[in-house]
Amino acid sequence: MNRIVKASEAEFWQAFGGFCPPGGFFHVRGSVQVQIDQHLTEAIDALLVPKLGSPQASASWAHEFGAYRDGIHSLLFSETSFDPDLVPSLQGLLVGEHEVYCILCQVFASLTGSQQQRIGSVAIRSTRLLVSYPLVKHLNGRI
Repeated sequence: MNRIVKASEAEFWQAFGGFCPPGGFFHVRGSVQVQIDQHLTEAIDALLVPKLGSPQASASWAHEFGAYRDGIHSLLFSETSFDPDLVPSLQGLLVGEHEVYCILCQVFASLTGSQQQRIGSVAIRSTRLLVSYPLVKHLNGRI
């Protein structure tokens, strides 16, 4: 697996656009794309809900729906709920009809309160990762 580490969150976000799938690909597929998106959402929930509970009103994690319409599924985690062992499991979902997708994981000190302090981010594609060094450091290199 190819892992690209960026020195800061700012550098991560600068590289993120070029790391992600081309958005136009998803728009031309129309209603079929909605079904494929739903299948990936269900697969993510099947993986995470048994471990972290339902994302509805959760202080552990959230699945941002509609934040992107370009093949990116965005997940938010509190630092206490994000286990780096989730990364290969999430990456394992990106096969077949989901191979072109990206799963974006953002880790925060807490998901509650008015100000969320981001620790770091990782973008997961089928064969590679883009990760911010602050997250690598926070996880003691376990990503």
